[in-house]
Amino acid sequence: MRTVVLAYHEIGAASLQAAIRSGLEVVAVFTHRDDPAEGGWYASVARIAAQHGIPVHAPEKIDHPIWLERIRAMNAELLMSFHYRNMVGAKIRALFPAGCVNLHSALLPKYRGRAPINWVLANGETETGVTVHFMADKADAGDIIAQRTIAIGSDDDARSLTMRIAAESASILEEVIPLLKSGKAPRTRQVESNATVMGKRTPADGLLNWSKPASELRNLVRAVTHPWPGAFTFAGTRKIMVWRAQVVQGAPATGQPGEILSSSPLVIACGHGALEIQEGQGAEGVWSSGSQLAQDLNLLPRMRLGAKAVAKTRKRTSVLILGVNGFIGSQLSERLLLDDNYEVFGMDLNSENLGTLTSHPRFHFVEGDIAINREWVEFHVRKCDVILPLVAIATPIEYVRNPLRVFELDFEENLRVVRDCVKYGKRLIFPSTSEVYGMCTDELFDEESSPLVTGPIHRQRWIYSASKQLLDRVIWAYGMQRGLRFSLFRPFNWIGPRLDSLDSARVGSSRAITQLILNLVEGTPILLVDGGTQRRCFTEVDEGIECLFRIIENKENRCDGRIFNIGNPDNEASIKELAESLVEAFERHPLRACYPPFAGYQQIESTTYYGQGYEDVQHRRPSIRNAQTLIGWTPTVATHTSIERTLDWFLQQHAREHGLVVPAAKKAQNPALRA
Repeated sequence: MRTVVLAYHEIGAASLQAAIRSGLEVVAVFTHRDDPAEGGWYASVARIAAQHGIPVHAPEKIDHPIWLERIRAMNAELLMSFHYRNMVGAKIRALFPAGCVNLHSALLPKYRGRAPINWVLANGETETGVTVHFMADKADAGDIIAQRTIAIGSDDDARSLTMRIAAESASILEEVIPLLKSGKAPRTRQVESNATVMGKRTPADGLLNWSKPASELRNLVRAVTHPWPGAFTFAGTRKIMVWRAQVVQGAPATGQPGEILSSSPLVIACGHGALEIQEGQGAEGVWSSGSQLAQDLNLLPRMRLGAKAVAKTRKRTSVLILGVNGFIGSQLSERLLLDDNYEVFGMDLNSENLGTLTSHPRFHFVEGDIAINREWVEFHVRKCDVILPLVAIATPIEYVRNPLRVFELDFEENLRVVRDCVKYGKRLIFPSTSEVYGMCTDELFDEESSPLVTGPIHRQRWIYSASKQLLDRVIWAYGMQRGLRFSLFRPFNWIGPRLDSLDSARVGSSRAITQLILNLVEGTPILLVDGGTQRRCFTEVDEGIECLFRIIENKENRCDGRIFNIGNPDNEASIKELAESLVEAFERHPLRACYPPFAGYQQIESTTYYGQGYEDVQHRRPSIRNAQTLIGWTPTVATHTSIERTLDWFLQQHAREHGLVVPAAKKAQNPALRA
């Protein structure tokens, strides 16, 4: 009989092997990807299928239209499910003329739903069992084919009971499968009034409530002990795992619930009776006996265990910014420190843009390189709450001249940081740029739906886009499969004071507006690459920083797993139009008389300016729906205002550095200067 099997975990593995031994022609196995958080102690269904040459699949949704058609094409007669964690819908069930059968680790109709093995132990049951039944619209509610009862021993825990149920599952299937193959499987309706439905258990359900009887607490310990997440309690703020415990017979009725009655052995008073912790573990310690645990943690009689103590001092959110000296990092740090809820840890190659930040009591800076100071980076990822890796090579001339260096820094070094965030469970806020979508032709680039398009391989300029885009996808995958909390943001052509420096423009590693201002300051022609027809949406840096602050703030966790375009779609202009507006503002500026005459415009081909590997797009206009709807952010500052602010900052800084003084004759002619 051609059969599709859905299976997972130890019981799924034993059941799959029984199905193969019983002569079923298993044409495909569907399973779940093994979860590293579960410790990997159980047998792998995927490996068993592979060893028998059976195709194995692990889709997120088995009832997706694509998988529905693929399963239909398998022409299987029977579907069997063994501890598969997802419900099988009616469209899938309709594909199997011989029926759809499930194996459940309890005596139905009792203990329908999730985690029946853990629940029966936690509830102190003395027996459980295995039920094989036909599937129905409601979970675990179909007609029963066969059942086996299993006694629960007083020393059984979740693992030992799982192994016994696995063996019993294989045994009952070897009886049931011949009945299914012959079409003679019996059907007994479940008595609905006897049904109980159990919900999913989480690690938080392991908290020991000492006001309960000692027998109940002992049952909880054995229900969730290793390799499950474990039962736990707290001594103040210190978490203590309890791996094995026993009820103290004839314990005196003294002591408040949670009070330590003895440290050797480690005995705790309960609502009724007392519990001895036989084996346990401190948060940073090793598995040990209860007596050693008490000694290591200095647990003394009359101390109280219980829920985690609430710290009296308010904990600020700590933000790690790698590349803190850049224009985003420095200005974001200032914004964060305006709010007393934050402290900032930062690293960069130097600190010339940080100003008075370095003396702020909640700002902690170290000079370093993420490619060299990896231990410092990992330590601070572990220490901080929110991580912003802003380190990147982000100028077109570098993409073309040093593509491998761009890949090594922008992708490889940042990937280390991403993996550290996964390892230590930290929230990651990662910058793409508006260039990650490359040559997308959508009028408005949408965070959720617009395609990401890059140019030919020999156009080295796209290695930046490809690196950023791939890392975005890796982050997304870590979020979906490993629970990484993340937000991605894409800054669209931010302009304003303190973007970079005129010195950086001299070597071709600045923003476009800085390069244009350098031309005005030095009296050299403004170079319009390919005529300056490329259109951009310019965004006031202060508004961009405010949007980024709200993403970090993350009210009601609305930013988790989301992508944000941070740009002003109403401020679209070509590079040529930007240059013309800048020249107009320059001519009006009070310091204009300090500088040479305007040298005009000069058109230049991009290959001449950047090199042979350059290519560009004609427009980058963002949709900002996510920022508007999720965090209430809408930019309002017009481009001409940002241009004037940017120009004024650069000219004032340049004049101070070079001791420029406006000639008296010029000052007399210029009303703005006279004022």
